[in-house]
Amino acid sequence: MTKDVIALTPKMPDINTLLAGLFAGGPDLGVSSVNEGAVVQLCAPNGRPLVSVESPLLVQVSGEAQRLLGAEVTAPDGPFWWTEARASTAVEEGERLAGSFAGRLTAVLGGTVWPPDAAHTDVV
Repeated sequence: MTKDVIALTPKMPDINTLLAGLFAGGPDLGVSSVNEGAVVQLCAPNGRPLVSVESPLLVQVSGEAQRLLGAEVTAPDGPFWWTEARASTAVEEGERLAGSFAGRLTAVLGGTVWPPDAAHTDVV
């Protein structure tokens, strides 16, 4: 199974911000890509995927975040970027890695993380 953690940001995550997020696991984790680069994965030293990060999507429809995630979600005003980190629940640190990735994106770009209690910036 997987656990999704989503960063909703007013600016598109650039390569430097994505790299800052990917360092959530420290220097020992590897990075790979699948689906012609549309998904980047943080991998354990043995190659096992821990977190998959999808390409950011621009959301232009008002109320879309609330429709998909619930009325309590606070999305940035106007169009915003939806960046999803999908963690493997088979690995204990997967969900914390996804939360740190999303927390790092919003620390740099502003915005919010769903679910809100997942956000942090610690190295896992």
